[in-house]
Amino acid sequence: MGRQLLARISKHFAAALLALASMVVGHNLTLLIAYGPDYTARLTSMGDGKSWDDTVTFVLAAAAMLAITACLRLAFLLQQVRTAHPYQRVGLSGSAYLRTLAPLWLKLFAVSLALFVFHENEERWGIGLAMPGMSVLGTVGPVSPILVFALVSLAFAAVVALFRVGIEFLEAIIAAARRQSWSQSPTLPRPKAARESAPASIIGRNLAVRAPPALVAA
Repeated sequence: MGRQLLARISKHFAAALLALASMVVGHNLTLLIAYGPDYTARLTSMGDGKSWDDTVTFVLAAAAMLAITACLRLAFLLQQVRTAHPYQRVGLSGSAYLRTLAPLWLKLFAVSLALFVFHENEERWGIGLAMPGMSVLGTVGPVSPILVFALVSLAFAAVVALFRVGIEFLEAIIAAARRQSWSQSPTLPRPKAARESAPASIIGRNLAVRAPPALVAA
């Protein structure tokens, strides 16, 4: 139970971190495309100062640590498979990858875009400007933020899906090998209960070897 709870917490933390990373990259990329050389000045005028830079650094560093952890996990599982099953074919299924990628991309895209809208309204409210609402999703410069976030979230989802499918594939191989090993393990025969011989009857034995009385024989 404790392990399942820890796994669920880790999964939700990783999902939230990925959504934040997609948001900060999409946010900065949107403004960079829209304002070009005036990108830094525009960030400052919109309320994105040093605190925003610190947030971006922290989120991207945490996302990088998450990617390193996934790489180490993948390498560990691959080493286990290669050691125990050197002739096992290791490869990813394209259909399984796409089934994992599509919902992951949609969720990441929706959450990161919602975070972008919330952030843009919150920062304008913080500096005393009118909140733009959903209008921040309109075209900014030559590109719409929706297109930018669609591409950024797709890039993140493609990498995450690759790690997830690879780890699940290797874990399935290891689990199947363990089940096969357990099913083929020799079982010791159960000892048979010793048959107890019925106590010999002294009277019966004597009658069997003694001749009948003369009266009966006559």
